[in-house]
Amino acid sequence: MRNENDVDPFLGSSSERQSFNENESQPWVNYLVGAVVSPSVISVIILLLLLFIPITVLVVGINYHDPHYCPIEPHISTFLIVHGSVLFGWIIFTIIPTILAKKLSSNDDPYISGIIVIILSVMTIICTIFLIIWTIVGSIWTFNVFYWVTYYYDTKNNFYPYNYCQPELYRFTFVYIILSYIFVFLQICYYCFNNMFNWK
Repeated sequence: MRNENDVDPFLGSSSERQSFNENESQPWVNYLVGAVVSPSVISVIILLLLLFIPITVLVVGINYHDPHYCPIEPHISTFLIVHGSVLFGWIIFTIIPTILAKKLSSNDDPYISGIIVIILSVMTIICTIFLIIWTIVGSIWTFNVFYWVTYYYDTKNNFYPYNYCQPELYRFTFVYIILSYIFVFLQICYYCFNNMFNWK
């Protein structure tokens, strides 16, 4: 339960919050932003640090994009490239509305910032839905070949069997998908507990 005198790091002092709440258009904008971001400096820093994840995913996907690296399921590298690109955008779209949320409290004309926040928040939601669906698709591609994949090929003749997949590519994708599900689960738990405490 929050005290009225508590200072929100993104809304500034109590006087700023009062002027912020007086504008009829801002509460629902703030609610929309709160649905997709956690308005705190710490969350922004964490998201910035997490940018290495989609960059790593992109690097692995691009390095092993040639079909001969994984003939048993050539779509695995495509999954990594698309997922890494969208995840990178998701993080950026999450950071920007969080920063703009602070400016809404002191901006004389908050409508432009509000529109930008709304657009980016909607894009964040779209990216989230796409990432969930795309992760399921990637899971099908990756887990369906789990029992048949082999990591060995004829090095002498440079021959790749039909069930071959480059070990770093397949193992990285396998672990990455599992961690993605864990992250989604933890995120759902966070929002559930956060909303539960806010209602008290």
